[in-house]
Amino acid sequence: MSLRKAAVKTSTIIIIALVLIIIAAIAGYYAGAAVAPAPPTTPPPKPQLIIYHWWTAGGEKEAIDAVFSVFKEANPEIEIVENPVAGGAGAVMKAVIWGLLASGTPPDTFQVHAGGELKEYVDAGYLDVVDSVWDELGLEDVIPGTLQAMCKFEGHYYAVPINVHRSNVLWYNPKIFDELGIVDKFGDPRTWDLDKFIEVARYIKENKPDVAPIAMASRNKWPLTHLFEVLLVLRGGPEVYAKFWTGMFDYKDPADPVWAAVKDVLKALAIMAKEGLFNANHPELTWDQAAALVYQGKAAMYVHGDWVAGYFMSVEAKYGEEWSAAPFPKAVFILLSDSFNMPKNAPHPDAVTAWLKAVGSSEGQEKFNLIKGSIPARVDVAPAYPDPYRPETADDFKKSTLVPSAVHGGISKEAFVTEMHNIVTSLATSAATGADIDTLVDASITQIMQAIDRTGLPDFWKGYTIDYFITKR
Repeated sequence: MSLRKAAVKTSTIIIIALVLIIIAAIAGYYAGAAVAPAPPTTPPPKPQLIIYHWWTAGGEKEAIDAVFSVFKEANPEIEIVENPVAGGAGAVMKAVIWGLLASGTPPDTFQVHAGGELKEYVDAGYLDVVDSVWDELGLEDVIPGTLQAMCKFEGHYYAVPINVHRSNVLWYNPKIFDELGIVDKFGDPRTWDLDKFIEVARYIKENKPDVAPIAMASRNKWPLTHLFEVLLVLRGGPEVYAKFWTGMFDYKDPADPVWAAVKDVLKALAIMAKEGLFNANHPELTWDQAAALVYQGKAAMYVHGDWVAGYFMSVEAKYGEEWSAAPFPKAVFILLSDSFNMPKNAPHPDAVTAWLKAVGSSEGQEKFNLIKGSIPARVDVAPAYPDPYRPETADDFKKSTLVPSAVHGGISKEAFVTEMHNIVTSLATSAATGADIDTLVDASITQIMQAIDRTGLPDFWKGYTIDYFITKR
């Protein structure tokens, strides 16, 4: 064989070999692709509950955690995405929630005061009905009418309440009361009227000038309006109280009977400020700092809500020695309630339903309220309270006439309540500087009339009646 023929033959063999190698490689590639394991798939997203609340302080944080535990036990597959926002009574969180709802990015649920505060979200079209949860849990059979009304608008429920607080309580220092013989001289505080309350305050000032008769904190304004709220029930009764805070009276007529009670209360507040019946430093204090004056013996009395009991217990103040309490008045229970809801287009509606069932359950309400210092919204839940105050409150919740708190979102419109904060604070400040009381009261009445108009208060409850808000007993 010639060298040329040998070279051609060799080249041919090499080419054929290369072709076979390429064919084999291609075949192997496709064969491998056919049997290669599929790439790992991303697991479906874990169901979540995106929740906002304002319970961040000691005690209240543990209380909501207890309900989370009840929820997780029944729904272990749902991840809780908690968004606590600090700020008294939700002042900071409310702005956050309104922003989320307006932008079309609602959470799954959020804390809200039942009543007027809840209604503002309903009126804005941001909430879905939760009738099915009320039906499934049979809540209408175990929640009193006033609290039902605070969650129900135009025939539908929009929230499930988790607790009840009472705003009308007289906290007092028992040592000071015993030393001055207050109960012997003036009777049980549960039965006092407005005139008796002022008489007692003056008596304390005269006989113990180093003690403030009435503790007050007006740094955040609302505690003064809180006192106005309680004294209005004390003076006018539940009907006058409800008419005033809803604007359901002839508010443009100064002769309307509602104004007579309002004037008496405004005058009483001005007298307290002018005569020094409050602690002098009240413009500097928050509500808890005012409460501290009572157990420290620096103030004799304090009219405030029953979260004060939780505060006293947290600082280990001794009941019966450093503090005691009396419903004020006992015959009427001014209530407020925290609740949860389901926004429209909530990201995880099934999780919200499960959460609302936990909130409304007997177990959830018992565990939450034992820690929080409040009482259950359900009257069929009776925790073994570790303190002597709440058993009487729970009993009164079943037996006393019920009305919603205005200052705490229950019966009025927030814009009007805010104006009342400013009006009452201005009254007290001016009275303390020596201004004429009658002139101040008349000016305040004019300002309130204007505020009722400006905030559209009567239209807020259009179609409702006074009886809707009051459980009479």
